Amino acid sequence: MERSDFEDVLVLETKYYKELADTYRDAATFNRYIPILKKVFEDDPFITALEQKGCKELVYLGRKIFALQEEFVSNYVQFLSDETQIDRWEHFFERYGRSLFEIYDKFVEGDGYKMVIFEIANRELLRDLLAKYTQTMSLETQTSVCERIGIVVNQLFTYMSNQLMQNRAITGTQITAAYKRIPLLPSRSYSNVMKLLRTRFLEKEMPGPLYSTLARHIAMSQYSDTKAEVMYILNRKVLLDRETLVEIFKSHFFIPDGETLAEVIALVKKKVPDMIRRAMQQRREIEEKVKQIRQKIKDTTETIRQQLLKLTEDFSTEEPIESMVKKLRRTLLADGFDLKVLKHQLQGHADREQELKALLNLRENDLAQFIPRREWDPFLMLVFMQHGSVDDNEMQTIIKDAMDEIKKDKDAVKVMNTYRTAGFLKEKYDTTAINKKFDIVTRELIAPLLQSFLLEEIIDYYPRVSEVVPTEGVRYLAEEAFAGRVSMIEKTIPVKRITESTSREAVLHFKNLVSALIYDVRGSTFMGTKLQDAKRESEIRNYFQESMLANVEKNGGIPIKDTGDGGIVLFAANRYDLINKKTLELAPGSVLPAVRCALEMVQGARSFVKENIYKYKDWFREAEKRTIDFEGATYATLPPAYQSIFQVGIGIASGVYPKEIYLEENAFGELDLTGMLVREANLYSRVRGREKSTVICDDATVYNLLLNADKFSFFSETGVKTETLGRDIEQGLDFWLNQKVSKRGFIIDLYKILCNKLGQEVVRPGSLKIMLGVFDITIDDTGEIKDEKGGRGKYLFELSTKAFE
Repeated sequence: MERSDFEDVLVLETKYYKELADTYRDAATFNRYIPILKKVFEDDPFITALEQKGCKELVYLGRKIFALQEEFVSNYVQFLSDETQIDRWEHFFERYGRSLFEIYDKFVEGDGYKMVIFEIANRELLRDLLAKYTQTMSLETQTSVCERIGIVVNQLFTYMSNQLMQNRAITGTQITAAYKRIPLLPSRSYSNVMKLLRTRFLEKEMPGPLYSTLARHIAMSQYSDTKAEVMYILNRKVLLDRETLVEIFKSHFFIPDGETLAEVIALVKKKVPDMIRRAMQQRREIEEKVKQIRQKIKDTTETIRQQLLKLTEDFSTEEPIESMVKKLRRTLLADGFDLKVLKHQLQGHADREQELKALLNLRENDLAQFIPRREWDPFLMLVFMQHGSVDDNEMQTIIKDAMDEIKKDKDAVKVMNTYRTAGFLKEKYDTTAINKKFDIVTRELIAPLLQSFLLEEIIDYYPRVSEVVPTEGVRYLAEEAFAGRVSMIEKTIPVKRITESTSREAVLHFKNLVSALIYDVRGSTFMGTKLQDAKRESEIRNYFQESMLANVEKNGGIPIKDTGDGGIVLFAANRYDLINKKTLELAPGSVLPAVRCALEMVQGARSFVKENIYKYKDWFREAEKRTIDFEGATYATLPPAYQSIFQVGIGIASGVYPKEIYLEENAFGELDLTGMLVREANLYSRVRGREKSTVICDDATVYNLLLNADKFSFFSETGVKTETLGRDIEQGLDFWLNQKVSKRGFIIDLYKILCNKLGQEVVRPGSLKIMLGVFDITIDDTGEIKDEKGGRGKYLFELSTKAFE
C-alpha cells in the first residue's frame, strides 16, 4: 500500500476522527433502530445494505437541488394562498419537475439503493422546508397545506421512480410505499403530529385524544428481545461505570421491565466488588510512589544545597553556580513531572472507586434513568409487537379519561356518539368496535408514520435547513466524501477509493510507541577553537546542557547519555519505574511528550542566546578582541559563525520495544540505549537547516501523534489556516478537500505543532534542504515501511511551531 493510501486509512483510526464519526454517523442510534427496521421491512435489500454499512447514511445536497426544493415549497405554499395563480404554478412545476428529474437520473444511475436514498433525503429536506414556511400558519391552514403538498410530492416521486426504473427491479418498494400513506408533516414531535393528523383520525372514526389515551394504556412498558445480548455484553465487560452502562443501553432498543432491571442490577453488583478491590490496590501502589518522590525531593534539595555552599566558598566564575541552580531546577521539574502524572492517576482511581461504590447502591429507578426513552418508543412497541385488546371495563375508564379533550372538538364528539350503546344507569361505548378501529388506525396511519421516522433516524442530509454545520462537521463530511462514503447529490468531487486493504492492526501498530530523542549542539567545535580553554569550554557547555535537560525532565524524558556536544534521551510511558530501576522493559505510549520536548528545546536554545549574549564579551573577548566588539551586540549583529553556536539539531525516531529499541546496563553499570531507533534519531539530528535549529522526526512519530491527537488538520500550500469561517458548507467542503489533496503534512491543532513532510528534495525558502533519495516506499500489512528493495524505509517530517508564532 502506498504511503498516501496508508495515511488515508490511518486517519479513520484516529481518536479525533472516531469522535467525529460517533457524532455524525451515530452508530448507537443506528444499532438501536436497525433491528426494528429489519422486522418491519423483512428481507428488504435496502435495509440489508444499510445494515452492512453499520452506521448512518450521510447525504450531501448540492446548492442547486437545495435551492430547487426551497423554491418548490415556497411556490406551492404561495399557490395555495391564491389558487387563481394556477398557470404560474403549472409553469413553475413543469420546470421544477424537469430539473429535479435530471438531478435524480444523474445521481441514481439505475441503482435502486440510490433511488431510495434520494427520496428519503429529499423528503427530509422538504419536511424541514415546510416547517420553515408554515410556522406562522393556523393549525387548520397548516393541516391543509401538509395534506395537499404531500399528495404532490408522492405523485412526483412515484412518477420519477417509474420513469427511471422501467423494466428493472425496484429496491425498497415497501419503504417508498410507507411514505405514500401519510401527508408531508413539518414536524416529528408527538404533540404536533397528533394535531396535524386530526382530520385523518376523524376520517378513520377514531378521535386523536382517544387514540393517544388507548395507546398509552396498551403500549407495553418493556421490550426485552435484546435482553440476552445486553446481559452478554455486561457480563464480558472488565470495567463498568455509568458511562459504559449508558452507552450499552443507548445502542440497543432495550426497555426492560422491573424483573429485567433487577437482573441487570444483580449482575452489576456481582462484578463491582472485584473492580473496587483492583482500583484500591492500584491507588495504594501509586500513593507509595508519591511518598517516595516526596522523600527524594527532600534528599536532593539538601544535597544540592551542600554543593552550592561549597561552590560559593570556592568561587571562581558564575557558570558553575548557575549550572548547579539549573540542575536543582531540572531535578525539581523531573520530580514535578512524575508527581503530576501520579497525582492524575491517583485522582482517576479515587474517582473510579467512588463511582464503583455508587453502583453498589444502584436501584431500579436509578438504572432506569440510564436507559434512553424517546417519545415515539412506546408506539414502536405498540406497532411492531403483538398486543391484546382492551376489555370493556378498561375501555369505559379510558374513554372517561379522554373525554375532556374529546369534548373540545365537536367533530370528535360526533364520532364518539356513533359508538354509544345502551347501558344500565350510565353511558357506555362499543368496546369491540373501538378496538377494531384502534387496530386499523395503528396499521394504516401510525405504522407508516413511524416507519418514515425510523428511516429518517438513520439517513441524514447536509446542509441542514436553518442550521449551520460546524467546522468539525465540514471536515468529517469532506473526508468521508473523498473516500466515497457520502451520497453526493448534485455535486461532483474527486473520490479516492482505496482498493488495497490493510489490517487495523497494521495501523494500530503506531498507536503506542517508544521514542529516542538525540540532539546535537551546533557550533561546539567552533566555540572550542575560539575559547582555547578546555575548563571554560566545559563550564559553558554544561551551563547550556542544563538548559536543554530542564526541558527534557519537564516533559518526562529520561537522559541516557551526555555525548559532549549533545545527548541521548529516552521517552517511555513507564518513566517512574525506569528511573527507579524497577524494570528495564519499555512501556509504549504517546510520543507527544518527546515532540513537545524537542520544540521546547529549540525555543530554549534561542532563549539561552538571548539571555546570555551579554556574556559573549567575557566568553570570547580574548579570542576576538581585535575583530568583534561584543559590547551592545545583538543576535542579529553577530557574525554567522557565532549565530550558529547553541543552535540544536534534534532527531526523534519512534518504534516498538524490543524490536527497534532496547534498554540495558552497559559494562560500566550505566543505562544504555541500542537499536535502529537510536541510529536513525542520530542521523536526523545531523540534518542542518539554514541558520536555525531543526527538529526532524520519522513517520512513525507523526502517525502516533495523529492517532492520539484530540484534533488535527492538514497543512497544505494554502498555509496553516485551520478554520472555515466565512464559508458556506460547499465552500468549506472544497477547502478541506483541497487541504487534503495538496497536503504537505499535518497540524496538531491544540499544540500548534506543524508536521511538514520532507519530499524527495525539499528546497523552499525558510525550509530544510535535504536529499532523501528516490524510493518507491510502501507500507505492508504489518505496518512495516519498506523501500523498493524490501529494506527498511522511512518518511521524514520537520516539526516546528514557527508558522504560528
